Amino acid sequence: MRNMIALKQANNVRLSRRGFLASAAAAGGALVVGFDPSGALANAAETGEALSINPFVSISPDGVVTVVIKHFEMGQGTTTGLSTLVAEELDADWDRVEAVYAPADDKIYANTLLGAQGTGGSTAIANSYDQYRKAGAAARALIVAAAAAEWGVDATEITIEKGVLSAGGRQAHLGAFVEAARGMTAPAEPILKDPSAFRLIGDPALRRKDGKAKSDGSA
Repeated sequence: MRNMIALKQANNVRLSRRGFLASAAAAGGALVVGFDPSGALANAAETGEALSINPFVSISPDGVVTVVIKHFEMGQGTTTGLSTLVAEELDADWDRVEAVYAPADDKIYANTLLGAQGTGGSTAIANSYDQYRKAGAAARALIVAAAAAEWGVDATEITIEKGVLSAGGRQAHLGAFVEAARGMTAPAEPILKDPSAFRLIGDPALRRKDGKAKSDGSA
């Protein structure tokens, strides 16, 4: 059936968890946050042994947030939709959020509603809504905890707006706490925002992440 075709990466290369982390490290030492195959949250860095994780979010020291997209973009807004879920919970600056496609691995990046790694049947958001929100919330919790320890304040005193943390007259962007967060563990059940606090989810004016590449031909 046309809209139920399972799509995989064209080169069909299986990338190991360690390989993914090595790639992230080469890109600038990003903090990677995501889920292991059982759904548990974890984090890993480019130093030491990589944890067994399924990364969905990386934060580089310069503050750029990269969302790993497990569903293909075919004009339906997948890259924008899934990135929005992470950015919302992380309170990231939308202009500093980037989207990349996940490597082919149907054991790790499976669409649980289709039973394989694939895109179709209007299942991308239905399958990933909670998954990506939790990934963003876990990343936020890690960064806030790291900032609280560095600034000597309670985590509840810290606010984040457009990727900038503030507390007691101090301010710094998300990437400033990547190093401090490397040795910390993400909460297994991060607290999610109440929908009444959404700023990005549901905003019809949000700029699509695939628009520029499609309009300038680079896609």
